[in-house]
Amino acid sequence: MKSQAMRTFLVCINTAAGDQADAELEALIRMHIPAAQLVALIRLQPDQLQPQLARLVRRCEREELVLVVAGGDGTLNAAVTALAGTGVTLGVIPRGTFNFFARDRCIPVAIKAAIDVLLHGHEQANVLARVNGIPFCVSASLGVYPKIIAAREQVSAITGRNRWVSLLSGIWVFLTRARGRRLWLEHDGQRRIETAPMLLASVSPTQLENFDLSEIAGIRQGGMLVFVMQSDSLLALCRYLWASLKGELKRLDALDYFLTRQLQVSTRRRRLLVAVDGELHRCRSPLRLEVQPDAYRCLVPAEAVQCD
Repeated sequence: MKSQAMRTFLVCINTAAGDQADAELEALIRMHIPAAQLVALIRLQPDQLQPQLARLVRRCEREELVLVVAGGDGTLNAAVTALAGTGVTLGVIPRGTFNFFARDRCIPVAIKAAIDVLLHGHEQANVLARVNGIPFCVSASLGVYPKIIAAREQVSAITGRNRWVSLLSGIWVFLTRARGRRLWLEHDGQRRIETAPMLLASVSPTQLENFDLSEIAGIRQGGMLVFVMQSDSLLALCRYLWASLKGELKRLDALDYFLTRQLQVSTRRRRLLVAVDGELHRCRSPLRLEVQPDAYRCLVPAEAVQCD
């Protein structure tokens, strides 16, 4: 891999933010990345995202380029899906609502600072979690959470992407549409049955940063932290919500959570709606979740910094 001074970049932008925002971002990229290092600047088409990224990864392999993606967690998931195992290094310009992927790696949300990481940062090997072969860099969930994602997208289509609007619509769906589902869980030699309105597997410390859980440190060591809600009564849901807002999940009796690197989830249904890094997928049961070490490389700040 090339040294910092010799890095060359192929930058691609998710166009979901609109033409004006795209033009402003392109101008900043051209301003702060030297022309000799900026090989191409390409706009991604949302309806052709995965095949377009696959073609760009092949070009980066041939020309020894760093693939830089300007987008949110869903776009970065698609990029990691395309480049995992290829040897192509990923660069990130955060452009999403929550930016968990970037914040987990201490990549600044400010555009100029993120570009500085591209130019002067170092490469870091990253684990990659998968559910039925589909990569996730933040979380995978079934039950009420995919319903929250679907509602968020409907609201965003009307109001645009806004963190507070996403939060409020999520609370409404959580309180009104959570229903228990029988799940058969197998992990670390254990087997048990749960009736759960939601199961969430996270590999993002930032997603869980408000919760005072010692197990979160295990994510940084290559594990995934799995949460299983065990009641769908309105009182229990209100307690879940209050504890989440207060960062006190460990006080809940009707919540199980554990660290693992492999998990199988079976249900009576043949297919399940799963939220994977904010995108919805129909997956066959049983679901198999696992973590793969050293799956891809990403540019991160060269020195230890305080994450946003």
